[in-house]
Amino acid sequence: MMHPAAFQLTAELGGTLLSGAAGGMEGGLLLVERIKGHGLPQVAVLGRGAAEVLEPLEAAERVQAEGLEVNLLALVPLPGCDLAVALTLHRRRIGALVAALDVGLPWLGGKPMLARRLPGRIRRATPVPLAKAPMGPLEKGELKAFLADWEKDRRKMIFRRPEWREAPDHEEHGGFETDLWSGVPLPDGAELRVPPLVLPSATPLAEVLRAALRTATGMPVPILPMPEDPSTLHALHLLTPEIAAFRGPVRAWELALAGLSRLPGPPHFCARC
Repeated sequence: MMHPAAFQLTAELGGTLLSGAAGGMEGGLLLVERIKGHGLPQVAVLGRGAAEVLEPLEAAERVQAEGLEVNLLALVPLPGCDLAVALTLHRRRIGALVAALDVGLPWLGGKPMLARRLPGRIRRATPVPLAKAPMGPLEKGELKAFLADWEKDRRKMIFRRPEWREAPDHEEHGGFETDLWSGVPLPDGAELRVPPLVLPSATPLAEVLRAALRTATGMPVPILPMPEDPSTLHALHLLTPEIAAFRGPVRAWELALAGLSRLPGPPHFCARC
């Protein structure tokens, strides 16, 4: 059975508990909807906790009150949730989406940015040297300027040659794990736990999100590699090809939702049809 705190959270946010893959409540999803009308463009946001979906929920209420024709679906995985399985199971309940955004990833260095690449994760019984992650001169220069207070060795360790670390105690076979950036060969004997992810940056979705952040914050918004876990974004790919990592103040969300509502969406489908 689901922990009572999950039911309390559901009541506080006005959401719905979606059962887990086994048909019970354990490992389910919390779905909080701000629906303006059936068949309108829909945007999904997924946070790792309830606090991360508060800004988009507030923004949706504001823009809908002003007449914007868009729906917002906020998703929060509950403890024990296998996100990929849960999203597959509830895909029709969630319905057709213009875009699905991961709102739980932090800004790199605490400054507005969008993610271009995220590293995967590998495990091996013993550490071995990794090849240097490829990075073009433009991306290297943008990253250096964005993280001007970082030492060169720190940038290299995070973005070019991550260090091996002991696998968590709960891992069945132990060993060591590290990040694997795209373009780096998988070492012999290593197990790929989570694939790296490359997000297209020259797309209408990226332009909408970048313009929203730039207007709301008054700051330049580069698109850079982000040293975070890409597994949530991989799971969101099960709902729509249009995925991104996005966070920002309520005003940025208002602008983003307005822009996303104008993008072409897939043919409509949902559990209500």
